[in-house]
Amino acid sequence: MELLERVRAALPPAEEKRMFGGVGFMVDGALACSVSARGLLVRVGAEQQDDLLATEGVHPMVMGGRASRGWVSVAPDVLGHDDALREWLDLGVAAARAAVGASRP
Repeated sequence: MELLERVRAALPPAEEKRMFGGVGFMVDGALACSVSARGLLVRVGAEQQDDLLATEGVHPMVMGGRASRGWVSVAPDVLGHDDALREWLDLGVAAARAAVGASRP
């Protein structure tokens, strides 16, 4: 899958795990994003989610019939250029690192 290889090349060192019907990427111990045939799931933080959902091709991540706060689904056509992909991955990495920081005393 082309998107999977592009994500691998663009992310900082990350641990890969099978999840969400695709491959998830853990950065510093927290899930930053996941790649599947449907596109890219990106951790964005609840405070950013509403603004990002205004972007064409971006939808709430839905699991078990419920929208997940702090996560968005990005359609593959939104990720056509490496710069666009990198922007989404940067959001995911920042949100993952913030989540790790928030869980530490």
